[in-house]
Parts: sequence; structure tokens; C-alpha cells
Amino acid sequence: MPTIIDIAKKAGVSFKTVSRVLNEEVNVRPATRQKVLDAVKILNYRTNTAARNLRSKRPKVIALLINNPSQSYTQSVQLGALLGCQKYGLFLNLHTKYDKETIVSLASNAETIGFILTPPISDNKKVLETLSNLRKPFVRLGTKHPKAAGTCICIDDRQASYKITEHLINLGHNQIGFIKGHADYETATHRLLGYQEALEANGLTTNNDLIVQGDFSYASGLVLTEKLLGLNEKPTAIFASNDEMAAGALAAAYKKGLRVPDSLSIVGFDDSPIAMAVYPQLTTVRQSLSDMIEKAVEILAKPQTDNKNKIVILDHALVLRDSTGPALDT
Repeated sequence: MPTIIDIAKKAGVSFKTVSRVLNEEVNVRPATRQKVLDAVKILNYRTNTAARNLRSKRPKVIALLINNPSQSYTQSVQLGALLGCQKYGLFLNLHTKYDKETIVSLASNAETIGFILTPPISDNKKVLETLSNLRKPFVRLGTKHPKAAGTCICIDDRQASYKITEHLINLGHNQIGFIKGHADYETATHRLLGYQEALEANGLTTNNDLIVQGDFSYASGLVLTEKLLGLNEKPTAIFASNDEMAAGALAAAYKKGLRVPDSLSIVGFDDSPIAMAVYPQLTTVRQSLSDMIEKAVEILAKPQTDNKNKIVILDHALVLRDSTGPALDT
């Protein structure tokens, strides 16, 4: 493994200069700094960020802004952020408020090295404008606006939604209810589009009576499934836009005396902990929130990496469990 002495020899500078560059000190000439960074890249040098930060008199902090109705999502993101910060020797500052005053206060703190924004904050124009004006680095989760500032980390929600809808169609379901996510979330729009595109690609028409507006909460999943099951032409399957709403859909089905999946198939999205805590366990789409949040922390912890203002799309997977089965008329 290369050392800073190896970097110094490669760059033709002193090891003290290398140390100043790696510690992001300002009193280094740009040309010299570039020589050191080029040598770091060539030798594939990895700094011990955690040890360096812990030795520093001034701790480095990442501000996590989160205000999500899904408890499973919130808990997963918080845990992932804590583990990621621990890995890089950083501290985590969690906030559920995201008004301009709060953001300016956090950004003005010299210890804050950047922000992680979760949905729907990651799509909030006022928040993005404030952070851009403050010139503070930030990473946005669950969104992929190509023209907006900040690095975006997400999965292809549209494609994932298409796949899970097509799975239901392949099981013989042609009356598929859809519970939309909160209207403020870009991901909710992409998941609806994927559902509609899968129907169209398989020769099925969109029935607007089967599409209802949820808010990503368990309660909305329960209430809206009861509404769908009260239709004259009841769905044989329900696609809820996240696992918590799908868990609510399960509860509604059992209140109606319907067995899942014998009488009704139900799918969710996210593969959050609740997907395996309910019975039957949910067929869902797995997106690794831990990978997303770890990548976000890495980008902020290593500002020298070429990840600014990019869209990072991570893998997803269809997870088949016991909440789906063939349509009754197949």
C-alpha cells in the first residue's frame, strides 16, 4: 500500500506538502496541489479519513435533512448515515426542519462539510436554491433531475415499477390497483409511469378508477385498499408504491376476509424491514438505502473525487415472496 512518502516522490514535493494537500489546507499553490492529486490517483492512494478526522481539533459534520412519513425509510437512512459517518470519522447532524433559517445556520458552521437531502426535501426548489447560493456541497437521494445542482443518487424507479407490474401481469392479473406515493415526491411520479407503461406494453388500458392517491404511510395504504376493494370491478392485485402502504393493504385485505395471495396479490416497493415483518412477506423491489447513504457520505467525505453534480444510479432487484400468486381466473 503506497504511503505519503511514495506520493511525495512521485510528485517531486516534500511529504509535508503532500500532508497539507491531503488535509485540504489552503496554503498550497494550485500547480503543486494538482501534482499531488495526480500522484494520488496514479498510485491509487487511499487516505485514512477516519483517523485524520478524529485527530483534528475541529470535528467534521454532515447534516442529514429528513422528513419522511415512512418510519422504515427514516430508520434505514439514519442507520446507514451513522455507519457511513463512523467509517469516515465524521459526525452526523440530523434535522427534520429544512426552512431557510435552519439551513443557513447549519451551513454557516465551519464544521459542516455538506448536506444529505432525502425525499421530498431533495426536490424542494427553495432548499436547493438556498444551498446553491451558500456554495455548500450537498447530495440528493431518490431523485435524478439532470439540470439541478448537487449529486443525485437513486435507482431507476420507473424501470423497477415496470418490472414489478409486469410480474403481476405475467401471473394473469389484468385488474391491478395502484396506490400512488406522496405527490411531493419525484419517485412517486416515476413509479406511476412505470406501472402505466407496463400496462400499455402488455395490451392493457389504464383504468383511472384503479389509481388512488396515497402518501407513503401505512394508514393511507389501509384506507385506500378498502376503497379499491369496494369497487364494482375489484382489483385482483394491488401495487402499493412503498412497503408501508403495502403492509396497510395487507391489513385491509384481511379485514375484508380476503386471503393473500389466494384472493388478492399485493406488492410493495423498497424492501424495507416491514416487508419481511408482515405475513405473508411482501413481494417488492429492493433498493439498497444503505448503499445510497454510504455513497452520499463518501462523496461529501472525499471532495477530491469526481462526483459533483452527477447522477449516480444504483442497482435494484425484484424480490419475490409470498404476497403474490396467480389471478383467480387463470
